[in-house]
Amino acid sequence: MVENRLVSVIVPTCNRDLCYISKAIKSIMQQTYKNIEIIVVDDNMCNSKYSIKIKKYCATKNITYLTTKGKQGANAARNIGAYYAKGVYLAFLDDDDIWLKNKLEIQLSYFTDNIGMVYSNGYVIKSNIKRLYTKPENFVTEGNLYRLMIYNYIGPTVTALIKRDCFFDVGMFDETMPSKQDYDLWIRMIKRYKAIGITQPLFIYTRHDSFQITKDYNLILEGYKKIYDKNRNYLKNDFIIKFFFYLKIAKIYRKQKRIIKYCKYLLAALSQIKYENLKIIF
Repeated sequence: MVENRLVSVIVPTCNRDLCYISKAIKSIMQQTYKNIEIIVVDDNMCNSKYSIKIKKYCATKNITYLTTKGKQGANAARNIGAYYAKGVYLAFLDDDDIWLKNKLEIQLSYFTDNIGMVYSNGYVIKSNIKRLYTKPENFVTEGNLYRLMIYNYIGPTVTALIKRDCFFDVGMFDETMPSKQDYDLWIRMIKRYKAIGITQPLFIYTRHDSFQITKDYNLILEGYKKIYDKNRNYLKNDFIIKFFFYLKIAKIYRKQKRIIKYCKYLLAALSQIKYENLKIIF
């Protein structure tokens, strides 16, 4: 790195045992890039069994400890951390995820004046089985709004390093989003700024038995529908994007075993295409 600019890493936490957050923070402290400030934002109720341990841990590690008013959600916690941050760049690490040690150093090397965000591939671990988060053939190395509308090729918040000014310019995390808040932010970022993707895996996203929003299908449905409403003008005239949007909704209803809703949205997806267009999709 030619420059040694400060990176602010924001770690939101809620209802998570210290064993998880300590691993996340350890992965930040072990980064090969050292000009970092760590900000933990506690979304637990004051003096909960989680908060007492986390606050004490942060004090021993010289980590900035902030709180929300309790149960405001990860979006609010991330925004609070971003407001407090002093860094030129922002990164967000959930309390159950970890970074590989050279993540920040590699991502920072890709930034130029016209790039607002750098993301990467990573690993998913579940039940001690590790796989790539995105298959190499599906990974997109440069931000593309059209492809992003079809599917979230960027991934979860753990992947991104963002210029602080760009983050605030696009409106931060939308605190009204029930889910898919990362996907919503990426869409707004790609609309205004150039983004670069690194194929090298640089993070580990953990799936475990604790509660995760990604397991709540009702919240996922609400998130997708809100994304559609926010981008209605862009989506309404493109049959391919609408096809994949309705297909996503149909798949969620299928997982919920809500067959009537599943059939409704499957038919809505199929209604977007004509026979001569099938080859474009398949």
